[in-house]
Amino acid sequence: MSPDSAQPRSPRLLLCFPSFSFARKAMRSGLDLWLVLDEEQQAVFAPLATGRMTPVNPRDETAVAGAVAGVVRRCGTTHVLDGEGFPAISPAEAGGAESARAPHVLADDRRLEEVLARSRHPLVRTRVAAAAQDVAGAVAEIGRPAVIRSAGEESVVWSDAALRDWVRRSGDRTGPFAVGELVTGPEVVITTLTHDGMHRVVGITAKRAVAHGERYLHPAVMSEADARVVRAAVTAVLDLAGYEFGPAQTSVVLSRCGPRILRVRPGFGRAIPRLIEAATGLDVQTELLRALAGVPIRPPVARWCAGAELLPHLRFVAEGATPEIVEQCLDAARRRV
Repeated sequence: MSPDSAQPRSPRLLLCFPSFSFARKAMRSGLDLWLVLDEEQQAVFAPLATGRMTPVNPRDETAVAGAVAGVVRRCGTTHVLDGEGFPAISPAEAGGAESARAPHVLADDRRLEEVLARSRHPLVRTRVAAAAQDVAGAVAEIGRPAVIRSAGEESVVWSDAALRDWVRRSGDRTGPFAVGELVTGPEVVITTLTHDGMHRVVGITAKRAVAHGERYLHPAVMSEADARVVRAAVTAVLDLAGYEFGPAQTSVVLSRCGPRILRVRPGFGRAIPRLIEAATGLDVQTELLRALAGVPIRPPVARWCAGAELLPHLRFVAEGATPEIVEQCLDAARRRV
Protein backbone atom coordinates (compact mmCIF):
# COMPACT_ATOMS: atom_id res chain seq x y z
CA MET A 1 0.00 0.00 0.00
CA SER A 2 1.40 3.38 -0.99
CA PRO A 3 1.73 6.20 1.57
CA ASP A 4 -0.86 8.20 -0.36
CA SER A 5 -3.44 5.43 -0.25
CA ALA A 6 -2.89 4.88 3.48
CA GLN A 7 -3.75 8.46 4.34
CA PRO A 8 -7.23 9.97 3.87
CA ARG A 9 -7.05 12.62 1.18
CA SER A 10 -8.16 16.15 2.00
CA PRO A 11 -11.20 17.33 0.04
CA ARG A 12 -10.14 19.08 -3.16
CA LEU A 13 -11.69 22.52 -3.46
CA LEU A 14 -11.65 24.67 -6.58
CA LEU A 15 -12.31 28.38 -6.01
CA CYS A 16 -13.18 30.50 -9.02
CA PHE A 17 -12.16 34.18 -8.83
CA PRO A 18 -12.12 34.32 -5.02
CA SER A 19 -10.90 37.20 -2.92
CA PHE A 20 -7.45 36.68 -1.46
CA SER A 21 -8.93 36.43 2.05
CA PHE A 22 -11.39 33.68 0.99
CA ALA A 23 -8.59 31.64 -0.62
CA ARG A 24 -6.40 32.12 2.45
CA LYS A 25 -9.20 30.83 4.69
CA ALA A 26 -9.40 27.71 2.51
CA MET A 27 -5.67 27.10 2.90
CA ARG A 28 -5.86 27.61 6.67
CA SER A 29 -8.69 25.06 6.86
CA GLY A 30 -6.37 22.39 5.51
CA LEU A 31 -8.09 21.89 2.16
CA ASP A 32 -6.41 20.75 -1.05
CA LEU A 33 -6.91 24.09 -2.82
CA TRP A 34 -6.97 24.87 -6.56
CA LEU A 35 -7.74 28.20 -8.16
CA VAL A 36 -9.21 29.55 -11.38
CA LEU A 37 -8.38 33.23 -11.36
CA ASP A 38 -7.92 36.38 -13.38
CA GLU A 39 -4.71 36.06 -15.36
CA GLU A 40 -3.72 39.50 -14.09
CA GLN A 41 -3.76 38.32 -10.45
CA GLN A 42 -1.36 35.39 -10.61
CA ALA A 43 1.34 37.23 -8.66
CA VAL A 44 -1.11 38.11 -5.88
CA PHE A 45 -2.19 34.50 -5.32
CA ALA A 46 1.18 32.83 -5.96
CA PRO A 47 2.06 32.54 -2.22
CA LEU A 48 -1.11 30.50 -1.67
CA ALA A 49 -1.22 28.13 -4.60
CA THR A 50 1.88 28.08 -6.77
CA GLY A 51 1.41 25.41 -9.43
CA ARG A 52 -2.29 25.13 -8.60
CA MET A 53 -3.55 28.18 -10.47
CA THR A 54 -5.34 28.24 -13.82
CA PRO A 55 -5.28 31.79 -15.20
CA VAL A 56 -8.08 32.84 -17.51
CA ASN A 57 -9.75 35.97 -18.87
CA PRO A 58 -12.82 36.39 -16.61
CA ARG A 59 -14.73 38.14 -19.39
CA ASP A 60 -14.51 35.08 -21.66
CA GLU A 61 -17.31 32.83 -20.39
CA THR A 62 -16.36 29.97 -22.70
CA ALA A 63 -12.74 30.05 -21.51
CA VAL A 64 -13.86 30.17 -17.86
CA ALA A 65 -16.17 27.16 -18.29
CA GLY A 66 -13.39 25.26 -20.04
CA ALA A 67 -10.89 26.09 -17.31
CA VAL A 68 -13.24 24.92 -14.55
CA ALA A 69 -14.09 21.70 -16.38
CA GLY A 70 -10.40 21.06 -17.06
CA VAL A 71 -9.37 21.44 -13.40
CA VAL A 72 -12.23 19.21 -12.23
CA ARG A 73 -11.28 16.55 -14.78
CA ARG A 74 -7.51 16.63 -14.17
CA CYS A 75 -7.46 17.03 -10.41
CA GLY A 76 -10.51 15.10 -9.27
CA THR A 77 -11.88 18.20 -7.57
CA THR A 78 -14.68 17.34 -5.16
CA HIS A 79 -16.19 20.80 -4.62
CA VAL A 80 -16.33 24.03 -6.64
CA LEU A 81 -17.30 27.48 -5.38
CA ASP A 82 -17.14 30.90 -6.99
CA GLY A 83 -15.99 33.95 -5.10
CA GLU A 84 -19.50 34.59 -3.72
CA GLY A 85 -19.94 31.02 -2.46
CA PHE A 86 -22.16 29.82 -5.32
CA PRO A 87 -21.48 26.15 -6.22
CA ALA A 88 -20.03 26.96 -9.61
CA ILE A 89 -19.89 23.70 -11.53
CA SER A 90 -22.66 23.33 -14.11
CA PRO A 91 -24.93 20.28 -14.41
CA ALA A 92 -23.36 19.47 -17.79
CA GLU A 93 -19.85 19.49 -16.31
CA ALA A 94 -21.06 17.26 -13.48
CA GLY A 95 -22.63 14.75 -15.85
CA GLY A 96 -26.14 15.93 -15.14
CA ALA A 97 -25.97 15.20 -11.40
CA GLU A 98 -29.02 16.39 -9.47
CA SER A 99 -26.80 17.98 -6.81
CA ALA A 100 -25.23 20.19 -9.50
CA ARG A 101 -28.65 21.34 -10.70
CA ALA A 102 -29.85 22.29 -7.22
CA PRO A 103 -28.05 25.66 -6.87
CA HIS A 104 -29.37 26.76 -10.26
CA VAL A 105 -32.91 25.69 -9.31
CA LEU A 106 -32.71 27.62 -6.04
CA ALA A 107 -31.46 30.75 -7.82
CA ASP A 108 -34.23 30.65 -10.44
CA ASP A 109 -37.55 31.70 -8.88
CA ARG A 110 -39.64 30.15 -11.68
CA ARG A 111 -37.96 26.75 -11.39
CA LEU A 112 -38.08 26.79 -7.61
CA GLU A 113 -41.76 27.73 -7.75
CA GLU A 114 -42.39 24.57 -9.80
CA VAL A 115 -40.42 22.39 -7.38
CA LEU A 116 -42.27 23.71 -4.34
CA ALA A 117 -45.73 24.03 -5.91
CA ARG A 118 -47.17 20.88 -4.33
CA SER A 119 -45.18 21.01 -1.11
CA ARG A 120 -46.15 22.42 2.29
CA HIS A 121 -43.93 25.42 1.52
CA PRO A 122 -44.94 26.94 -1.83
CA LEU A 123 -42.87 29.87 -3.00
CA VAL A 124 -44.44 33.33 -2.88
CA ARG A 125 -45.10 33.87 -6.59
CA THR A 126 -43.07 36.68 -8.16
CA ARG A 127 -42.63 37.92 -11.71
CA VAL A 128 -40.09 40.44 -13.02
CA ALA A 129 -41.15 43.22 -15.38
CA ALA A 130 -38.44 45.02 -17.34
CA ALA A 131 -40.41 48.27 -17.71
CA ALA A 132 -43.34 50.00 -16.00
CA GLN A 133 -45.55 49.27 -19.02
CA ASP A 134 -44.96 45.51 -18.46
CA VAL A 135 -46.12 45.54 -14.85
CA ALA A 136 -49.82 45.23 -15.76
CA GLY A 137 -49.17 41.90 -17.47
CA ALA A 138 -47.26 40.61 -14.45
CA VAL A 139 -50.08 41.68 -12.11
CA ALA A 140 -52.60 39.88 -14.34
CA GLU A 141 -50.57 36.69 -13.98
CA ILE A 142 -50.04 37.00 -10.22
CA GLY A 143 -53.52 38.32 -9.38
CA ARG A 144 -54.58 41.11 -7.05
CA PRO A 145 -53.69 42.35 -4.53
CA ALA A 146 -50.10 42.48 -5.76
CA VAL A 147 -47.03 44.20 -4.41
CA ILE A 148 -44.65 46.02 -6.78
CA ARG A 149 -41.05 46.49 -5.63
CA SER A 150 -38.15 48.39 -7.16
CA ALA A 151 -35.08 50.26 -5.91
CA GLY A 152 -36.12 50.26 -2.27
CA GLU A 153 -39.72 51.31 -2.99
CA GLU A 154 -42.84 49.22 -2.52
CA SER A 155 -46.46 49.72 -3.63
CA VAL A 156 -49.55 47.57 -3.23
CA VAL A 157 -52.24 47.64 -5.92
CA TRP A 158 -55.72 46.40 -5.03
CA SER A 159 -57.69 47.32 -8.15
CA ASP A 160 -57.44 48.06 -11.87
CA ALA A 161 -57.75 51.77 -11.13
CA ALA A 162 -54.86 51.65 -8.65
CA LEU A 163 -52.74 49.75 -11.19
CA ARG A 164 -53.45 52.26 -13.96
CA ASP A 165 -52.55 55.07 -11.59
CA TRP A 166 -49.27 53.36 -10.66
CA VAL A 167 -48.33 52.87 -14.33
CA ARG A 168 -49.14 56.50 -15.08
CA ARG A 169 -46.98 57.76 -12.20
CA SER A 170 -44.12 55.33 -12.92
CA GLY A 171 -43.90 55.60 -16.69
CA ASP A 172 -40.46 57.27 -16.65
CA ARG A 173 -38.90 55.05 -13.99
CA THR A 174 -36.36 52.41 -14.92
CA GLY A 175 -36.84 48.76 -14.03
CA PRO A 176 -36.67 46.00 -13.27
CA PHE A 177 -39.85 45.76 -11.19
CA ALA A 178 -40.61 42.71 -9.03
CA VAL A 179 -44.33 41.94 -8.94
CA GLY A 180 -45.43 39.45 -6.30
CA GLU A 181 -48.46 38.16 -4.47
CA LEU A 182 -49.14 40.10 -1.30
CA VAL A 183 -48.08 38.19 1.82
CA THR A 184 -47.97 40.31 4.96
CA GLY A 185 -45.82 39.83 8.02
CA PRO A 186 -42.26 40.41 9.24
CA GLU A 187 -39.46 39.25 6.94
CA VAL A 188 -36.39 37.33 8.07
CA VAL A 189 -33.37 36.00 6.20
CA ILE A 190 -32.13 32.54 7.18
CA THR A 191 -28.42 31.86 6.61
CA THR A 192 -27.57 28.18 6.17
CA LEU A 193 -24.45 26.13 5.54
CA THR A 194 -24.90 22.76 3.84
CA HIS A 195 -22.40 19.92 3.66
CA ASP A 196 -23.19 16.37 2.50
CA GLY A 197 -26.86 17.31 2.37
CA MET A 198 -26.97 18.32 6.03
CA HIS A 199 -28.27 21.87 6.53
CA ARG A 200 -27.21 23.98 9.51
CA VAL A 201 -28.90 27.29 10.31
CA VAL A 202 -26.22 29.73 11.47
CA GLY A 203 -28.26 32.93 11.54
CA ILE A 204 -31.76 34.43 11.47
CA THR A 205 -31.65 38.10 10.51
CA ALA A 206 -34.57 40.53 10.50
CA LYS A 207 -35.10 42.56 7.33
CA ARG A 208 -37.45 45.43 6.62
CA ALA A 209 -37.90 48.09 3.98
CA VAL A 210 -36.96 51.69 4.80
CA ALA A 211 -37.13 54.77 2.61
CA HIS A 212 -35.01 54.07 -0.48
CA GLY A 213 -33.37 51.01 1.03
CA GLU A 214 -33.36 48.03 3.40
CA ARG A 215 -32.48 47.57 7.06
CA TYR A 216 -31.09 44.36 8.60
CA LEU A 217 -30.84 43.45 12.29
CA HIS A 218 -29.07 40.39 13.70
CA PRO A 219 -30.18 38.38 15.53
CA ALA A 220 -33.86 38.73 14.66
CA VAL A 221 -36.10 39.21 17.70
CA MET A 222 -38.46 36.22 17.70
CA SER A 223 -39.61 33.41 19.96
CA GLU A 224 -37.79 30.10 19.98
CA ALA A 225 -41.03 28.39 18.86
CA ASP A 226 -41.23 30.63 15.77
CA ALA A 227 -37.52 30.11 15.09
CA ARG A 228 -37.97 26.32 15.14
CA VAL A 229 -40.81 26.53 12.62
CA VAL A 230 -38.79 28.77 10.31
CA ARG A 231 -35.70 26.56 10.51
CA ALA A 232 -37.77 23.48 9.67
CA ALA A 233 -39.40 25.20 6.67
CA VAL A 234 -36.09 26.39 5.23
CA THR A 235 -34.28 23.07 5.60
CA ALA A 236 -37.26 21.31 4.02
CA VAL A 237 -37.05 23.63 0.99
CA LEU A 238 -33.32 22.96 0.60
CA ASP A 239 -34.02 19.22 0.80
CA LEU A 240 -36.73 19.43 -1.85
CA ALA A 241 -34.34 21.24 -4.20
CA GLY A 242 -31.64 18.60 -3.62
CA TYR A 243 -29.08 21.09 -2.29
CA GLU A 244 -26.03 19.11 -1.14
CA PHE A 245 -23.25 21.63 -0.54
CA GLY A 246 -22.82 25.36 -0.09
CA PRO A 247 -24.10 28.42 1.70
CA ALA A 248 -27.55 29.91 1.11
CA GLN A 249 -29.74 32.78 2.23
CA THR A 250 -33.49 32.16 2.34
CA SER A 251 -35.93 35.05 2.73
CA VAL A 252 -39.08 34.14 4.67
CA VAL A 253 -42.25 36.08 5.52
CA LEU A 254 -43.73 35.22 8.92
CA SER A 255 -47.37 35.33 7.85
CA ARG A 256 -50.43 34.55 9.97
CA CYS A 257 -50.66 31.22 8.13
CA GLY A 258 -47.07 30.25 8.88
CA PRO A 259 -43.72 30.89 7.17
CA ARG A 260 -43.83 31.66 3.43
CA ILE A 261 -40.69 31.37 1.31
CA LEU A 262 -39.93 34.53 -0.69
CA ARG A 263 -36.69 33.52 -2.37
CA VAL A 264 -33.55 31.44 -1.94
CA ARG A 265 -30.12 32.61 -3.04
CA PRO A 266 -27.18 30.20 -2.91
CA GLY A 267 -24.02 31.98 -1.77
CA PHE A 268 -22.77 33.90 1.23
CA GLY A 269 -24.45 37.22 0.48
CA ARG A 270 -22.79 40.51 1.37
CA ALA A 271 -24.12 42.35 4.42
CA ILE A 272 -25.52 39.55 6.57
CA PRO A 273 -22.32 37.46 7.10
CA ARG A 274 -20.64 40.54 8.58
CA LEU A 275 -23.54 41.01 10.99
CA ILE A 276 -23.41 37.35 12.04
CA GLU A 277 -19.69 37.62 12.72
CA ALA A 278 -20.12 40.85 14.69
CA ALA A 279 -22.91 39.36 16.84
CA THR A 280 -21.57 35.82 17.33
CA GLY A 281 -17.91 35.70 16.33
CA LEU A 282 -18.68 33.10 13.65
CA ASP A 283 -17.08 33.63 10.23
CA VAL A 284 -19.54 32.05 7.78
CA GLN A 285 -16.91 31.40 5.09
CA THR A 286 -14.47 29.77 7.48
CA GLU A 287 -17.19 27.63 9.03
CA LEU A 288 -18.18 26.15 5.66
CA LEU A 289 -14.53 25.47 4.77
CA ARG A 290 -13.92 23.83 8.13
CA ALA A 291 -17.00 21.64 7.57
CA LEU A 292 -15.54 20.56 4.24
CA ALA A 293 -12.34 19.65 6.10
CA GLY A 294 -14.35 17.46 8.47
CA VAL A 295 -15.03 19.79 11.41
CA PRO A 296 -18.72 19.77 12.48
CA ILE A 297 -20.55 23.07 12.02
CA ARG A 298 -21.18 24.65 15.41
CA PRO A 299 -24.39 26.59 16.06
CA PRO A 300 -23.40 30.14 16.99
CA VAL A 301 -24.75 31.98 20.01
CA ALA A 302 -25.45 35.70 19.65
CA ARG A 303 -24.36 37.73 22.69
CA TRP A 304 -24.23 41.04 20.82
CA CYS A 305 -26.37 42.77 18.20
CA ALA A 306 -25.47 44.21 14.81
CA GLY A 307 -27.38 45.98 12.08
CA ALA A 308 -26.94 47.48 8.65
CA GLU A 309 -28.90 49.81 6.42
CA LEU A 310 -28.33 49.54 2.68
CA LEU A 311 -29.18 52.51 0.49
CA PRO A 312 -28.46 52.87 -3.25
CA HIS A 313 -24.99 54.38 -2.71
CA LEU A 314 -24.51 54.16 1.05
CA ARG A 315 -24.16 51.52 3.74
CA PHE A 316 -24.48 52.13 7.49
CA VAL A 317 -23.37 49.50 10.01
CA ALA A 318 -23.93 49.62 13.77
CA GLU A 319 -23.36 47.38 16.80
CA GLY A 320 -24.67 47.40 20.34
CA ALA A 321 -25.76 45.41 23.36
CA THR A 322 -29.46 45.50 22.41
CA PRO A 323 -31.51 45.74 19.21
CA GLU A 324 -32.84 49.11 20.39
CA ILE A 325 -29.32 50.56 20.62
CA VAL A 326 -28.49 49.32 17.11
CA GLU A 327 -31.70 50.80 15.69
CA GLN A 328 -30.95 54.15 17.36
CA CYS A 329 -27.44 54.19 15.88
CA LEU A 330 -28.76 53.44 12.39
CA ASP A 331 -31.42 56.15 12.74
CA ALA A 332 -28.75 58.65 13.80
CA ALA A 333 -26.51 57.69 10.87
CA ARG A 334 -29.38 58.20 8.44
CA ARG A 335 -30.16 61.64 9.88
CA ARG A 336 -26.55 62.73 9.38
CA VAL A 337 -26.68 62.08 5.62
